[in-house]
Amino acid sequence: MLQPPPTRSHAFTALASLAADVLLPRACAGCARMLPRGACQTGWCEACLTALGSGVSRCGQCAINSLTPLCEGCQTKPPPFSRTVVLGAYAPPLDRIIRALKFNRQPALGAALAAALAPLVQRELARLAPGHPRHRVVAVPLSEERLAERGYNQSLLIGRPLAQALGLPIDPVALHRQRAGPPQSRLSPVARASNVDRAFIATRPHHEPVLLVDDVMTTGATLAAATHALIRAGSPSVICVIAARTALPDVSHCPGPP
Repeated sequence: MLQPPPTRSHAFTALASLAADVLLPRACAGCARMLPRGACQTGWCEACLTALGSGVSRCGQCAINSLTPLCEGCQTKPPPFSRTVVLGAYAPPLDRIIRALKFNRQPALGAALAAALAPLVQRELARLAPGHPRHRVVAVPLSEERLAERGYNQSLLIGRPLAQALGLPIDPVALHRQRAGPPQSRLSPVARASNVDRAFIATRPHHEPVLLVDDVMTTGATLAAATHALIRAGSPSVICVIAARTALPDVSHCPGPP
């Protein structure tokens, strides 16, 4: 079964969130400082938005901390995706924001993350050659079991407003997760790759390049498996767009394909 399209309750939640932005004071997603009524267009105060990801040199392909444009892992065993755009490290305040989005039913935080990601993605797309085909936005799907348990896909809550901000189409059912497996966060780096190997299948042929959206990247195994499914379906290239990048103590370079 494919992940369902938005329901009336989803639409009502989105409208309620928009009305709250206009009518009520809102807190900055980063520092929780209250902002004036109607001033929370991105969900961030200027200081927090500026501070996200500043001063960190990252590998352009896998987004791990790196002093060179491509880390050693991507030079020797590159992942299947071509680039990774990341907002910042999985550390305060992003770790708190992502946990609240995933587990505390705060969908407005997805829009705040998308608003902060949009200019970074736009900058990445501007690097492409003139006439490059338009990208399609695809969110990494949850399994049917996890979607039923959580009630929503947090990656899609980032992907929808991101697509809208970029003026790009989104395909909410482009990928289907065939099996659940244990949560990646509970597994070792080696086990993560086997846990998601062939876990995704494309629901139709894909001929457009893809912006693949997820909330957190650790080893990159989930994003690599989803990328393989898109490429098998015909997509010429995939750029990953993630809110936060973690770094495991025993992982000194980025992963290759699972």
